[in-house]
Amino acid sequence: MDLCDSWGLLRSFYFIVNEGGMSRAARALGISQPSVSASLMRLEKRLGQQLVQRGQRAFELTAAGEMLFTEIERMFEAALRAEEKLKALHSDLVGTVQMQIVTGVRSAVLDEILRLIHQRHSSVVIDMKIASSPTILHNVVAGIVPFGLCLMTRPVSRLDCQLVLRAEYGIFCGAEDPLFGRADVTLDALRDVPFIAFSCDAEGRAPEPMVALRDGAGLGRTISGTSGDFTEVCRMITAGMGIGVLPVHAVAREIADGTLWRLELSSTTLHADMFFVSDPARHLNAAERMFLSVAQEVIASPN
Repeated sequence: MDLCDSWGLLRSFYFIVNEGGMSRAARALGISQPSVSASLMRLEKRLGQQLVQRGQRAFELTAAGEMLFTEIERMFEAALRAEEKLKALHSDLVGTVQMQIVTGVRSAVLDEILRLIHQRHSSVVIDMKIASSPTILHNVVAGIVPFGLCLMTRPVSRLDCQLVLRAEYGIFCGAEDPLFGRADVTLDALRDVPFIAFSCDAEGRAPEPMVALRDGAGLGRTISGTSGDFTEVCRMITAGMGIGVLPVHAVAREIADGTLWRLELSSTTLHADMFFVSDPARHLNAAERMFLSVAQEVIASPN
């Protein structure tokens, strides 16, 4: 008998053993149990060997069945590897997709977008750069980059702005700061406290919540540290160099670890929405169209 001519029967046998019985194999294959039993009987007849012990309460293979399954298992593993390679070969989409994002983004939505793109089109390169929200908006409008992830108080009319996250902001200090652990701090008392600023603050291009605090409440009269990188701003605040404004969701781990303390101010609430932005009038290449499609799919997902 040529086993290569009996691939369907071998496949049924693989599922019988792998699932541990006829009924389970039938459910896995989506066919009736009698069809599975008939496939096993035809395979045994062609081989001239009994493969499964009859009359046993528990499912058990004969010596011939064990030997055959060992070989078939290798065949199926090779077939699965070939399938994965063929998927990668079929995905002949190549190119680079540029995107600008604000620093410190921790977003399950963005993570899922990147995961799916790499899974489906591993040859596409994602080039992500950090910029301030106003710079990102300008660059998307100007056609410098096709996509951005930035903070806005409201969507921009000429852009396609899809809400990714409603972000709450807070004022934080580090464990070395005298304010750490205190619940009696007022906004007036913070106005002359050393402030850690994002470097874009000095250019008037800070994310909107920080502008609202500094300009509206008069914080940041004394700057003790600046950086354009979220991690470095957190480092300086944690080191006790001064207070700073940070997105609450992005520092949940530091709050839990006790390295950052949120200064609760009943009179001050700060919110900003994070949007995925693109220009609907822009001509996109194939890789960019794919990126946009995946982003829209993930953002629209209820999960």
